[in-house]
Amino acid sequence: MSTERYKPGFLEQWGRRVLISIQSKAKKPLDSGQSFASQTKILLLGGVFYSFWIGFLPSVTFVFLSTYLPPLLFWPLDKLSFLALTPFVFLLALVTLIEFYLLFRLGFYLSYRMAQYADIELAEEPELITPIPGMMARLVLEIPDPRIRLYGIDPYKHLNERALFFRTVLYKSKVFLSNISAKLLLKVFLGRTGIRFLIEYISGPVTGIWDSLTTYWILYELRKRIITRKLSDAIMLKIKSKKRNVIFIESSVRAVALSIVFTKTFHPNFEYLLFGLIGLLPQKDNLRELDDWPAFVDSFQKLSVEEQKWPIAIFALCSSFDGTLNKEELQAFEEITDLSPTWLLDRVRHLSETIKKGELAESLLWMEKILPEESIL
Repeated sequence: MSTERYKPGFLEQWGRRVLISIQSKAKKPLDSGQSFASQTKILLLGGVFYSFWIGFLPSVTFVFLSTYLPPLLFWPLDKLSFLALTPFVFLLALVTLIEFYLLFRLGFYLSYRMAQYADIELAEEPELITPIPGMMARLVLEIPDPRIRLYGIDPYKHLNERALFFRTVLYKSKVFLSNISAKLLLKVFLGRTGIRFLIEYISGPVTGIWDSLTTYWILYELRKRIITRKLSDAIMLKIKSKKRNVIFIESSVRAVALSIVFTKTFHPNFEYLLFGLIGLLPQKDNLRELDDWPAFVDSFQKLSVEEQKWPIAIFALCSSFDGTLNKEELQAFEEITDLSPTWLLDRVRHLSETIKKGELAESLLWMEKILPEESIL
């Protein structure tokens, strides 16, 4: 698949334009002397605070205004009035649109600020499927990474798609289910007391809490992706700093491909590394079975002892990109212990922790400790 075949949807395109627009009008922040982790922590807390009120106020407003609408009976169906339903649906759609728009605008602004703190430029990168603005827009708009397969790499070969479907349905219906549960609990506790009218207003804090949690998760995930993009940049600079042979590059490409399979998604920074490495190969059309583990291990037989350290180090670094090491990745490390130093797994765990904590400078230091040492000559 080539990059031309993927066309971002309307929402993603809109998100990219908004982010580029924010960048064009923004001023460079003053150097506060704070670390990236400290600066982004403030963004996370600010996002939680503002998201709560963005979710709370529209929901309460809807409940209040709906009391002035004609009474609406959904059952029995023959009692359902179109004249009563129309203003109800219009009001619900209007309030929801306002809530989502404000949440998205807040998410775009905070995302840009986070990228700014990491000194990342929002540029359209035509050679990539997911440039930086696209990665940020997808996270803010909760658009999943595209289900693409490049050079025979299948990120979903170990994925339980049925379980994923049910998790997605439950996640998307979180606010509705939470509102129903909260109302049932209030009815049990309040019963026929004089404040039972408050039951309908429970949707305000419930929606606010969910919006806060969602914004926190989005910014938390974005922080990890920003840090790993900086790591990816550093890895590519290291590789390009010396002349490498074709087998070395191909083995490194396989390391990234396997990381894609183990993570079960085409993480944008995997994509960045994959295209960057493949761009160093003179022949790209002959690449086959890049995500085959035996082929990855077999590739070491064609490399020198020193060169063998690089694909393993790249695989180790990629396995830390999502901030966790899953069971398959741990098993993979066990299979290659005779090819990797015993301290490698511990260093990868330390790197994963620093990524999750948002410690950019420390993450770069741990990356240096994982990559093989090379002479300047």
